[in-house]
Order: sequence, then structure tokens, then C-alpha cells
Amino acid sequence: MPPIPKSRPANALLSKSEMANSAASSSTLEVTFNEDVGRVINGRYELLGVIGEGGMGVVFEAHDHRVDRRVAIKLVRRECLTDNKFIIRFRRELEVTAQLRHPSTIRVFEHGECEDGRPYMVMELLTGTSLCERLEQGKIPELQALQFAKQIAESLSEAHENGIFHRDLKPDNIFIETVGVSTVVKVLDFGIAGGVDAMRLTRAGEVFGTPQYMSPEQCNGGDLDHRTDIYSLGCILYEMIEGKPPFSAESPMATMLKHVRAKVPTPRNGSQFTAKLLQLALRKDRTKRIQSAGRFAELIGQAIGAVRAAEEGRVVHIPELSGSQHTGPFAAVGAGGPQRVTLTGAMPNQESNRNLFIGIGAGVAVLLAVVVFVTRGGDDPAEATPPPAETKATQPVGSEGLPKNRALIKANVDGAKVHVDGEFQCNSPCEITVPVGDNRSHEIRLTKDGYIDVVQNWRPLTVTDGLPPFPDLKPISPVLEVKTTGKKRPG
Repeated sequence: MPPIPKSRPANALLSKSEMANSAASSSTLEVTFNEDVGRVINGRYELLGVIGEGGMGVVFEAHDHRVDRRVAIKLVRRECLTDNKFIIRFRRELEVTAQLRHPSTIRVFEHGECEDGRPYMVMELLTGTSLCERLEQGKIPELQALQFAKQIAESLSEAHENGIFHRDLKPDNIFIETVGVSTVVKVLDFGIAGGVDAMRLTRAGEVFGTPQYMSPEQCNGGDLDHRTDIYSLGCILYEMIEGKPPFSAESPMATMLKHVRAKVPTPRNGSQFTAKLLQLALRKDRTKRIQSAGRFAELIGQAIGAVRAAEEGRVVHIPELSGSQHTGPFAAVGAGGPQRVTLTGAMPNQESNRNLFIGIGAGVAVLLAVVVFVTRGGDDPAEATPPPAETKATQPVGSEGLPKNRALIKANVDGAKVHVDGEFQCNSPCEITVPVGDNRSHEIRLTKDGYIDVVQNWRPLTVTDGLPPFPDLKPISPVLEVKTTGKKRPG
């Protein structure tokens, strides 16, 4: 038998709960599955050895003779064939995972049934370590933690767009591997992924998940949607930066109670921007949480830029953070003006030099103005004063004396209500004006009954700056549906 790689996805391809359910010792495991080792499935996959096993499934390393590559095959235990509910869930995992194509989601090449009726799925064979194993070594540097979280958010975004939410996102289900010079994070185990089909398979009051990473609504046994994954990812990002999850107690029930009632502990590590990002991701009320995984990935990208700026000692503009793509009183937790983003520990202080250069430049400008005034002392004052520009007279000016930028608001749906900084302005398509030079970002929100709100923050620097494009208003769906065709997908 060919040797099994030292780094393999045993813990990743099977959930920790599955592995805990198995009482088989290593010797028993070898006897139980020895008869499967060496067999060939579907005329192409030769099972080489066991790399992981749980209460209901076994993962083998296999060789695909057709394309000459190593793969991982997840195969249902024989004794579980009589559990119809589990078989339905396993087959649903095959269908769910086969829909996903993001590089940060484990890839499924093929799925089917063996001659004895056991379902199987063929996946890429990962080499590396789980995030859980990495966290056992200690917390992760902030920049790297944000890069990991961004990949996870992008994977979840694709799943959510397909009507799928994970429901058991945790470090055990996240795998880290190195591909060339890049580190790639993979989201695994959609075995209990949610959606219409999953909710039908779940008994009333039945709770899935791992307590340290469960959302408040999940702890309460309520109906779930994609925002439960956003909360779980917030817990994981918190743990990567702090070295421990935000909530933990002696018992699972006590931990769940903390998710529902306790205030999130203030992070002690990382930048101000990341701390504020975690505040949005870990809101108890999901209507006030970051509303989409895509938006979460976007905010994480901004945090990455802020951390890099801090490492270089640069002053950066921190936009007002808002996860809102939905109604709800989101707090503007970020400062609108330029700020120095600080990390833990001392940062290089360049402010005194910067202020010195600014002062010297201002002094030179004043001196030049005096020289020009003296040399032109005999000129006619009327000739020395330039005529006012015509555009100045027609440019709208606010009550505070600042010029305003005009912008035409268009939406993919006519009649959307346009709000600027929380105040209703008009119904689209229409024109709004926003002050220029007030050193703050203005929130422009489009709302329409039956549609999810969209928000764009705008801070025009001149009267000619264009308004950033708005995302499309999308109809509100009370339940996320899983898109299935009933047809077998090619591997």
C-alpha cells in the first residue's frame, strides 16, 4: 500500500462531532475497513488507505486511474445504510458541495453510489493543516488572520448566492494549505448546510452547530439564514486574533447563553478598524449585523489596507463602517476623517516631521504673497482682482457655506426612496446634493418595499466627483432556497 501523506484532511473532511461519535480504536478501524482498501470504485478509483473516519462516514485516499491523480473519497459506512434520514442528508451534501466552484471551497469532482448502494463523493486531496490545529499553536498575526477570513467570506458568498448556508462553520471545517507561494484557505463539510431542504430534514427545536461559534438565533433554536454564518465567521476571526473565541464556558449550554446575552469582550489585539469590524459581525440582532458575506469580504479588504498602512506608519482615511444592506439602525462605528490606524505596540511617529513640512510650506506661501503684493502696489485694484468664475455663481451652496455636488440617483427599480444621512430626499430617478469639503462621508440609502436596502457612502472632494455605482436592489426572499435540478452533475 502506498504511504499516506503525513499532512492530510482527516479532521477537515469529517466534522469533529462525527469523529467524536466513533469509538473505534485504530486496530478496530484497520479491521473494519481493511476489506475496502484495494477495491476499485466505478472502475477508476482505487482505495489506498483510510485517512479519517467518523460515526457515519469514512474518508479514503484513492488513486484516480483515469486522470492519474490522488483524490479523497468520502464513503458511507455499511451499517448506516439503514438510516434513511442520514442517507438523505449525505446525498444532499453531495448535491450542495458539487454546486460550488470558489477556490476557497473544497472541490467535489464526482459523486455516485457503489455496487453495494453506499453513496460516495470524490474530492480534492488536501495537504496541510486545519485552522483548529493551527490555533493550537497560538493566535495568528492580524494581517494573516484577515487574509484567511477574507477567503472564507468569499467562499461563503458564493454558497449564499446559491441558497446555501453552512450552519456549522468552525476552525475544524477550515483547512489551510500552501499552493506554490500562496496560502489557500478551504471551507469544508457542508454536510449540514442549510436551505429549504435542510430545514425540512431538521426536527422542530433541533439545534446544529458548535457552541463556541453558534449565532444567538442558532442558540435559541430559531429559523436560520445566511447571517448565522457571518456571526460564526466573526467568532473565528476573533479567535484567530485573540487566541480564544469570544465566548466560552464550562458547559455547552452556558456558552450558548453567553452568545445570547453577554457583551462581546473588547479585543485586546489588532487595529482599531478590525475591532470595529468585529463589532458589526458579532451583533446579537442579525438585522444589525453585516448583511452579506460579500459585504463582509469587502470590509475585511478595507481592514487589510488599514493594517498595512499602520505597519508602514501612514495616515489613512477610515470610512464609516456599515454592514448594512438592509433596514436597521446601524451605528457609524468608524471615524469619517483621516486617522492614524494603530496596532498593538508602538508605531513609528512621523507626525511631527509632517507638521514641520506643512508649516514651512505655509510660511513660504505667505512670503510669496507679500512679495507679489508689494511689487504690484501701483496697479489698479480693479485690474488686480480677477473676475469671479461664472461657475461659482451657479454652483449650489449649502447653508453652512460649502459648495455642493449634484448627483443623479438611478436604481434598477424605479420609485426607490433616496435617503441622505438618514433623511428622505426624493424618489428615484432624482437628483440630490451633497456638501463638498465637510470632511465626512455621507450615507446614501435606497429603499423600496419588498426589496433589500442598498447603501453607498460618498465623500466628494470636488463638485465634479462622480457618485460610485449602487448595487442592484434585490427582492427580499423570506426563505433561502437550494437550487437543485435533480440531474447528476459530471465530475
